[in-house]
Amino acid sequence: MRKISLKIAVFVLLTGLVNPAIAQLKLLKDDASGGRPVLTNPYSEVKGSAYLLDFEIGSIIFSEQDTAANLTIAFNSYDNTLEHKMDGQLIAYYPGKISGFILNTESYPRLFRSGYSIPQAGANVFVEILVDGKYSLIAHHYKTMGDDLTATYGSQRAKAFQTIEELYIVKDGETTLLKTKSKYLKETFEEDTEKATSLISDYSLDLKEKSDAIRLIQLLNIQE
Repeated sequence: MRKISLKIAVFVLLTGLVNPAIAQLKLLKDDASGGRPVLTNPYSEVKGSAYLLDFEIGSIIFSEQDTAANLTIAFNSYDNTLEHKMDGQLIAYYPGKISGFILNTESYPRLFRSGYSIPQAGANVFVEILVDGKYSLIAHHYKTMGDDLTATYGSQRAKAFQTIEELYIVKDGETTLLKTKSKYLKETFEEDTEKATSLISDYSLDLKEKSDAIRLIQLLNIQE
């Protein structure tokens, strides 16, 4: 494990540059670390995975000063925990115990933080930071568990995970669900509605496409 500052980690994430590690961070195994051992898999009989992605190399952000890199981690988007494989066991971290984490630091870094007030979920959830600025765009990834609709008729009822992603726009501390229909633009962008409408038209953006939603927020921030 390597210790790097959060500012350096975010700089690497946003610019794509590679910076050398600057120190070693000892990750404590007791209660002081904020992590809890995961003893068993309670979802072994559920179809699909509770994880957003498979375990991969990433970083855990403990504070503004301490980020532990080169860890094997995965985001459990059903339990809303970040899980770390360490010495043959799993350690789970909840929002509030860590500041966030970065998945897939080797090729396509994805930054996750908590503290954003998500309707019906609150601020104690991890969200992905897609764009950060005057307007921020975040993605709330989570999973639900329901009946497996692909199960054979007459077989014992099985459960399966369903993956959900919702995009939210954050401005001045307010979090608003991104609604893709043009009639909702004023509700989302208020005084910048005309500007957003013009950008959507000029760049032929379709807000149903995640990449276009990211592009719109980036353009709005550039014009400030």
